[in-house]
Amino acid sequence: MKYAIAVILAIASLVGAWFLLPSGIQDECCEWVGLIAPDGVSEVAGVEHEKTIAAAEDGSIPAAVPGLRLNDPAGEVALPALDGASRRVDFAATPLTVLVFVSCDCPTSKIYEERLGKLAAEFEGRVQFVGLASSAQETRDELAAHFGRTDPKGLNIPVLHDEGNVLADRFGARVATETFVFDREGRLQYRGAVDNARNPLRVTNQYLRGVLEALLAGRQPQWRYQPANGC
Repeated sequence: MKYAIAVILAIASLVGAWFLLPSGIQDECCEWVGLIAPDGVSEVAGVEHEKTIAAAEDGSIPAAVPGLRLNDPAGEVALPALDGASRRVDFAATPLTVLVFVSCDCPTSKIYEERLGKLAAEFEGRVQFVGLASSAQETRDELAAHFGRTDPKGLNIPVLHDEGNVLADRFGARVATETFVFDREGRLQYRGAVDNARNPLRVTNQYLRGVLEALLAGRQPQWRYQPANGC
């Protein structure tokens, strides 16, 4: 019994120490570990994060970034929805389409759900948002339980199940929440981060919003790529 009490006290001490850390240190050093594998999204538990590739000074997609390049076609995106029914993404339906890789387990993905939900509501009719779940750790039932609930602060966009990481590997996606923006012809216009901080109070640059506003106004966006945080 005394050993159990000692273990509980040790855990409590560690938790207390965590909350004493400055929020910036928590953000930078303590993100979820274990869902990313070198060949795709979330294939093997216990594998450290992919190395992020810094943005180029001119905002272009660096050569070292795998997968889709500027103006590359998305190809057909037809995957099962969380109810099992097949759904095909129609890029021609709206001026822009945002495909965003999401997870029901990744803390960073959960943090971004409210932000992405607000963006989807704000740009409704002009931009369609579709979530893609590629984690081998997450079953369709688990995804449906998480993303199927109604939550005013939730994601509230359709989520498709990319079983086997087929689309993630084709796109070169490495983390949730990495976003891919396509025009009406299904050509890539931007890929990467939603913004520059997981903590919403620390955001100073809303990359995705800026890209969408520029493209909808017929302007060239400042960025075609920004490294995404996530799992």
